[in-house]
Amino acid sequence: MKPPCELMVKTFLPATRGLLAHRLKALGLEQERIARLLGVTQAAVSYYLSTNPQRHRSKLLQMGVSQEQVESLISELTIAVQRSDSYATEVLYNHWRLMLSSGALCPAHRGLVGGLDDCDMCIRLMPTAEGGRQRFEVLKALKEATALLEASPTFGHLIPEVYSNLVYSLENPHDEGDVAGIPGRILRVKNRAKAMMEPEFGASKHMARVILYLRSRNPWVRAALNVKYDPEFLEALRSVFPTQVKHLDNYSDTQGFFEQLSHTSLEPPVGFIVDPGSVGVEPNIYVVGSDPLTVANIAVSASTIWFHTAKKNIS
Repeated sequence: MKPPCELMVKTFLPATRGLLAHRLKALGLEQERIARLLGVTQAAVSYYLSTNPQRHRSKLLQMGVSQEQVESLISELTIAVQRSDSYATEVLYNHWRLMLSSGALCPAHRGLVGGLDDCDMCIRLMPTAEGGRQRFEVLKALKEATALLEASPTFGHLIPEVYSNLVYSLENPHDEGDVAGIPGRILRVKNRAKAMMEPEFGASKHMARVILYLRSRNPWVRAALNVKYDPEFLEALRSVFPTQVKHLDNYSDTQGFFEQLSHTSLEPPVGFIVDPGSVGVEPNIYVVGSDPLTVANIAVSASTIWFHTAKKNIS
C-alpha cells in the first residue's frame, strides 16, 4: 500500500522547495540562508536554483495542484519561512490537507497504486475543504457518464471535429474552476469515443463557460455535452426525450455566442441547444441537463436510433 503522503515525499515537497528557493533568491537572499529556511543543504538549494522553476511548477500541476493553488502556496510560504519553522510547517500542511480533502490529488495517487477507483478516504477524513465531498461526487459521476459514452458502439460517430467534452459543475459554481471536465476532451478512436484523461476541475474553459452562462437563466443546469450538428440526430434526441429545442441565431464572435446562452431559457431536466457555428466555428448540438449520467444516457440512446435510421453513409 502506498499512502498519499508518498506524493508529498516524492513530488510535492521537492517541487515546492524548488519554487520557494527561486522566490527567496529573487528577494535577494543568499543560498546559505535559503538552505536554513528550507531545512536542506546548500547543495540542495544549488540544485533547486539550477533547475528551471517551470519544471518545479509542472510537477505540482501534474499532481493536480491548480495554478492558483501553486501561487497561493508559494506566496504564503515565502512569508511563513521567514517568520518561523513552526509557522511555515502549519502553512504547508494546511495547504496539503485542503488539497487532499478536495480530491485534487486523487488521480496522482491512483497513478501510484491500483485498486483506488472508488477511494474517498482523504475526502472523508479531511472534510475541512469546503465542497470536498461534493467535488468527489462530481468527478465520480463524470467518470461513470464518460464510461457510458465510451461503451457505446454508435456515439463515437457523433464526435465533432473540435471533439466532444462532458462537463459537470458544483451546485453553486463561482467560476470555471468549479466545473469539471475531461482534459484533452473526448476523441473518436476507431469509431469509438475515448476520453483522453480522468476528469478534473477546470479542464474545459469553453464548456465551463457554457454552463456558467446558461445558469444565469437556468440554475438547474449543471451538466453539458457537445456533439456534432446533424438534423437527424437532433430528431433522434427529441424522440428519446421530447423537449423544446433552442436554436441560436448567427453570431460573429464567441462573446455573441455566450450572450445568447445567457438569455436562453430552458425547462428542466434536459435541454437541447443548436449552435449554428460561425466563421471558423463548427456547428454543434449541446445536450444540457442537471447531471452527466442523464445527459450521457440520452446522447447514447439517441445515437443508437440515429445510427440505425440515418440514410447517409456513415464512415
